[in-house]
Amino acid sequence: MAMEIKTDASPAPPGADRRGDAAGTALAAGGLLAAFGVASCCALPIALSTLGIGAASLVGIGYLAAQYQRELFYLAVICLAGAGVVAWRQWRARACGVCAAGAARGRSIVGWMGIAAVILAMMLLVLTFWYEPPI
Repeated sequence: MAMEIKTDASPAPPGADRRGDAAGTALAAGGLLAAFGVASCCALPIALSTLGIGAASLVGIGYLAAQYQRELFYLAVICLAGAGVVAWRQWRARACGVCAAGAARGRSIVGWMGIAAVILAMMLLVLTFWYEPPI
């Protein structure tokens, strides 16, 4: 009896790509909310006022988030880094051909929403450090 050696990578379990997209989007959304909390204290009202948009609705959020600004910043960085790791692992799995033979190789709408959330959160953090660094 000869043993057969399998050289192909085993296909990903069904739904693995969707779970990765959902995990990345959840981390990106968490990073976006934390970055919004960091920016709502000082930078976002100043930026909106500069554009001529009223920022009175941010007073309550800014008041609550101001005392936890450092922790929210760290949470935003950790969540965004986690979303980056998930996206990198998905990209690497797609590039190595780990996806199932019939699986779609394009990004789903959930993946695109995660990318948009990461970009928006990064812009909020940059805006915060541009106007007034929290740390």
